[in-house]
Amino acid sequence: PRTPEKPVTAFDRTLVTAALPYANGPIHLGHLAGVYVPADIYVRFLKSQGEDVLFICGSDEHGVPITIAAEQAGVSPKELVDRNYPMIRDSFTALGIEFDNYSQTSREIHHETSSAFFLDLHASGVLEQGSSLQYYSEENDRFYPDRYVLGTCPNCKNEKARGDQCESCGSQIEPEELIDPYSARDGAKITLKETTHWFFPLGKLQKWLQPWVESHPEWRENVRNYCRGWFESGLGNRAVTRDLSWGVPVPLPDHEGKVLYVWFDAPIGYISATREWASEQGDPDLWRKWWQDDSSRLVHFIGKDNIVFHAILFPAMLHAHSEDYVIVDNVPANEFLNLEGHKLSTSAGYAVWPVSYTHLRAH
Repeated sequence: PRTPEKPVTAFDRTLVTAALPYANGPIHLGHLAGVYVPADIYVRFLKSQGEDVLFICGSDEHGVPITIAAEQAGVSPKELVDRNYPMIRDSFTALGIEFDNYSQTSREIHHETSSAFFLDLHASGVLEQGSSLQYYSEENDRFYPDRYVLGTCPNCKNEKARGDQCESCGSQIEPEELIDPYSARDGAKITLKETTHWFFPLGKLQKWLQPWVESHPEWRENVRNYCRGWFESGLGNRAVTRDLSWGVPVPLPDHEGKVLYVWFDAPIGYISATREWASEQGDPDLWRKWWQDDSSRLVHFIGKDNIVFHAILFPAMLHAHSEDYVIVDNVPANEFLNLEGHKLSTSAGYAVWPVSYTHLRAH
């Protein structure tokens, strides 16, 4: 056990988060190998040494992957996530992964927390309003954001790249960068149309972010090199709102039909899940000890496709907030688990599902 003379860490407590899995389907073996088993092992080790640890996770239930899966299943997004949430939660439980709280980003406490976070940045003058071009279908009279758009990747020429990321080469891309784009929903012709959104001025924070990342030589090389690639390209503005019907509504007047972009609200889910846990302990303000006390340490376990969100975007968001938040101390990011040369993917339905294993074990 830990003694005051020989602590495992130099902090009084450690908050460990595991990447929020999309609730568009079951978790698969790649999720477990890359994120959840390593995080669970680390938490168990710290606890065995007498450390004060909190282990937080939850389902990521907003964004285009959810609406696409819901449309394909013929149900509402809320029905889909409420159906998938217990399946994902119970898979973790059956495999012995023990979170202190496993929440949902569709819950009221998350909508409240992420709306308050947005309003803080808005009131502080951090956010900037501007226009951008987004793909739009005249035929269906609707905007098609990120994953509703497919096309050829400008980097590796994969012909089925998504409008937010190419799963073949792992590049983060914007929909308008795709070659020969089309609607992933119905193959309809789409064109670029101007729309107004709120933006987070990430470029203005590069002077803080870059030296901060370099001040962590203990981080894995894949994480630091990924960040360096973004810094070399230069950080620009990132939209924090989207034209969608499913998500956290933008908490401002005259913003009907716009929600918080899922990249923005999802990491706030770690905070809302901690708030929910604190309320369940009978002390609603207990979450602040983990998120706003300098003696707390924050560690994010993620897959490599989430590096930009946890090592650049979320730290910048916390840094820009008017209240002092604990900034992540380490970002252990693992590579993808491949099967027969292909990345495991829930969206593509190409995976080994833990539910199959737990069913066999039960029988």
